Amino acid sequence: MDIEDQPYDTRTGAEALGQAGLFRGENAQICVGQSLVIGRSRTCGLSVARSAACLRLGKDALEQHSSYRKISRQHIKVSLLSPNHLEIEDLSTNGTVVDGFRIDRRMITDFRSRIEGVVVEFGDGEVVEFRPTDGRAAAGSVSSVSHSISSV
Repeated sequence: MDIEDQPYDTRTGAEALGQAGLFRGENAQICVGQSLVIGRSRTCGLSVARSAACLRLGKDALEQHSSYRKISRQHIKVSLLSPNHLEIEDLSTNGTVVDGFRIDRRMITDFRSRIEGVVVEFGDGEVVEFRPTDGRAAAGSVSSVSHSISSV
């Protein structure tokens, strides 16, 4: 299944919720047919450099932070191929763990039917959870994510 072949659909989506680490409290939404890149670069849809935790730390402290140094510029790419198909691709050299298993690429085929979300771990204690949305939340924030997706 390829993202370029999927129709863009604002009725269903996914939400990324930062659960721990520098991403704690951060979030982003994508709709069917969109991708989200997570990483250190400010061009990422979910960028640790723009997170509240990083802004509080400041540049000097951030450069010494163990997790920040282990997050790649573009660490993970998450694509919502259909309402039920979430693809997670590790773009880093430091690794990514999905639901407890280290991955290169993983296709979640039961995304909307899961009671609990998909848990993605990376860096040194970074945890982002993906949950399905009903479309209203995702459709309202498409513009905030779509500018960074086009560069992927």
